[in-house]
Amino acid sequence: MKELKKQLKENHICSCYLYYGTEYYLKTRYTDLLKKTLLEPSAETMNMDIFEGNKQSVSSILDSAETLPFLSEKRLIIIKESGLFQQGRKNDAERMADYIQNIPSTTCILFVENDVDKRGKLFKAVSKYGYIAEMNGLSEKELLYWITRECKKNKFQIETKMAAYLLRTVGGEMIQLEEEIKKLGGFLPENSYVAYHDIDRVCTKSLETRIFDLVNAVINRNPKQAITIYHNLLLMKESPLMVLAMMIRQFRMILQCKILSEQGQTQNQIVQNLGLRDFVVREYLKQSQYFHMTTLKQALEYCLQTDIDIKTGKLNGELAVELLLLHYSKK
Repeated sequence: MKELKKQLKENHICSCYLYYGTEYYLKTRYTDLLKKTLLEPSAETMNMDIFEGNKQSVSSILDSAETLPFLSEKRLIIIKESGLFQQGRKNDAERMADYIQNIPSTTCILFVENDVDKRGKLFKAVSKYGYIAEMNGLSEKELLYWITRECKKNKFQIETKMAAYLLRTVGGEMIQLEEEIKKLGGFLPENSYVAYHDIDRVCTKSLETRIFDLVNAVINRNPKQAITIYHNLLLMKESPLMVLAMMIRQFRMILQCKILSEQGQTQNQIVQNLGLRDFVVREYLKQSQYFHMTTLKQALEYCLQTDIDIKTGKLNGELAVELLLLHYSKK
């Protein structure tokens, strides 16, 4: 992405782009950067069209692409989650791929997608005639560097250990991290260093982090803390079934990490195999050390049975989850 940023800043514009991947923040940021490079703010309304969803017709997109810009050198066509890079719209994708070869010099087309089939004709056409950037979640190292940089932009300082704590507290979603960093910037004196208590006081914990804390309370045989965290989740309008579903996912991930670790896989290999972030896998591996394999499987089965009992009306949801927490956190 450094190369893409450099090209846009130097005004080296391709006729078409494809941004794909799971990181919404990066796709949004680089979409905005392309807009800023191509169009003056006053020209956006007349010279930018956005087509979103897989129901948009290719004919409408091509008509827009063929329209001459108004009081601007370029028009920008943004096509989001079109399905054109998947198997379901093969004819439309081939038609679009043929057009990619002859885009008017006054038009720039940007595709923004989550998933793509790299074997498709359209992907190959964009690769040949345009620019493709994969935008998935950053690694822990990259996120920590980005957090440090964003804090400086917001006029306060952060040490690496604090950046790691912020990451664990808020989670790895960059758009949420950006929001929490802005909140810290509005709270802290200029050029001061952020501390643990600042993050605890100002930042909103992610649901995933709260579930981590809940499972840690169970691991540490602390029923009071477990029940307090659970009741706080209920006060936040999280349903017992949602909390239980997150616990099931947590126990399943801990179990998978433990199995892979005992098979001799390294943390990096587990990250690749499970498609999780580095720091998340590290937390799962740490939690897995407190469970025997048999206990983990039993806990998972207990959670799944509780889920069934709630959904079939055998148990009250709020009470059932509370009893489950008490059962596994008691000394």
